[in-house]
Amino acid sequence: MYLSRIVIALFLGFGCCTAYSQVVIAEADASQKAGQPAQWQVRSIAVSGNRITRDPIVFREVALKSGECYSPAELQRRLRLTQEQLMNTALFVKVDVKAVEYLAEAIVDVDIVVDERWYLWPVPFFRVIDRNWNVWINDYKASLERVNFGAKLSHNNVTGRNDKLNLWIIGGYTQQLEFKYQLPFVDRKMEKGFTVGLSVGRNRELNYATDSNRQQFQSLPNFGRQYLRAEATFSHRKGSQQRFYLRSIFGQEKIDSAFYYLNPKYLAGRTRVSYFDLLANYQYFNVDFIPFPLRGWYVDFWAQQRFSNTLGMFSIGGRALATWSFMPKTYINFQTAFQANVPKQEAFYNQRLMGYGSLWMQGLEYYVADGDFGVMGRTTLRRELFTYTFKGPQKWKTYSRIPFRVFAKAFGNLGYAYNPRPGTNFMNNRLLRTGGFGLEIATIYDMVFKIDYSFNQFGESGIFIHTSADF
Repeated sequence: MYLSRIVIALFLGFGCCTAYSQVVIAEADASQKAGQPAQWQVRSIAVSGNRITRDPIVFREVALKSGECYSPAELQRRLRLTQEQLMNTALFVKVDVKAVEYLAEAIVDVDIVVDERWYLWPVPFFRVIDRNWNVWINDYKASLERVNFGAKLSHNNVTGRNDKLNLWIIGGYTQQLEFKYQLPFVDRKMEKGFTVGLSVGRNRELNYATDSNRQQFQSLPNFGRQYLRAEATFSHRKGSQQRFYLRSIFGQEKIDSAFYYLNPKYLAGRTRVSYFDLLANYQYFNVDFIPFPLRGWYVDFWAQQRFSNTLGMFSIGGRALATWSFMPKTYINFQTAFQANVPKQEAFYNQRLMGYGSLWMQGLEYYVADGDFGVMGRTTLRRELFTYTFKGPQKWKTYSRIPFRVFAKAFGNLGYAYNPRPGTNFMNNRLLRTGGFGLEIATIYDMVFKIDYSFNQFGESGIFIHTSADF
C-alpha cells in the first residue's frame, strides 16, 4: 500500500498561486464630495513593512510619481497597477495600497504597506522525477526510487535587492549538486542584471526512447548517465512589464555503452557529447498576478541555437495568455504554446516536444509526443466558489491571516505534434482533443492544488492531480 507515500509527497511537493492584497481609496475630507476635481495631485508616497527589501526595489514598481497629476480614472488604474506590480516581484505575501484623498485641495497621499515573505528556506527537499503525479502513482506505484531528496537552501532576497541564491545537494533518483545566483539589477537605472549557475549530476536510469507515446526507461546497477551544465545569463528589464534575457549554456552529456546499445540515436551515435546553447527570450507581462492570472495578458517568446557537431539544432517557441472577467467572480482564460525544432541530425536527446514544459495537454498526462513541431491551445472557464481565511494567533504576524480561494473550472484543449518518423507513436501527426472540469485551491506563497477530471479522444478518462501552474 502506497497511500502514505502519496500523502507525504503531496505535502512536500506543493507549489503555485494567489495574491492577498487590496487597493483602498479613503476620503480625508468628504464635505466637498459633490465637486470631484478633474485632476488629483500626488503629494507623497510612503512605503512601510519592508524590513529587508530595499526602498528602491519597492519604488521601482510604483506606477505613480510625487508631484504629478492624474485624472480620477487614471489614478485608480495606477494604484491598482502598483499593487499588481509589487505582488509580481514575488517578494511579498500581501500588498495594500491606500490613497487618502483631500478633496478641498485636490491632493492625495499614497501609503503602501507590504508584508514580506519568508525568504530563507533551509528545508529538506523531496520531488517526484516523473512529469506529473499520475504517472508516478499509477505507472510506478509511488515508488520512492523515483524521487529526488536531499537538502535545499534557497534565499529569495539575499541583500534586499530581490536577488536569489540556490544551493542544492540532492540524492535519490538523481545525485545532483547545484548552485545558482540571480541579481536582477546591477546598474543605477535598475534595468540590467545577471544570473550564474552550475549543476552537475548523475543517474542510474535513462529515458532512452518513446514507444506508443510512452516514455521508455532502463536502469543500470551503476550510474549510467553523467552531466554538467554551466549557465551565464544577462537580463534587461525595461519598466515593470518587459523583460529580455540572453542566456548562454555550456553542457556535457555522457552515457554508458549499455544505454547506447538500447538506442544508438540517443546522442546521434555518440556516448559523450558537448554543446553550447545561446538563447534569447522576450517576455511581456500585463497581468494582475503572474503565477495565477485572472485579468490581463502576456506573451513569452524565445529562440535558441545549439552549437554542437552532434546535437546541433535551432529552436523557436513561445506561449501566450489572455484572461478576463466577464461576470462577477467568473473568468475566461485562453492559452497557447508552440515549439519548432530544426535539428542538424537525428538525435533522440533533441526530440522532446509535447508533454514537457509549457507544451502539454490535460487528459494526456500519461503520454508524450516527440517531434519537430508542436502547438497547443487551451480554453478555461473559472468560477470562484468561495474564499476562506484562516485566522491564526496574532503573534504569527504576517501569517495570522491565511486566505484560501476555491475555484471550479471547465476546460478544453487542442493540440498537434508533427514527427517525420512517428514509428509506433499514434498521437503524432493528428489533431489531439481533450476536455474536462475540476477544482483549484489557491493560497499564499503562490501555492495551488489542482484536481482535474479529464478525458481524451481515445476514450480514456481519469482524475489527475497537479501542483503547478497550467504553464
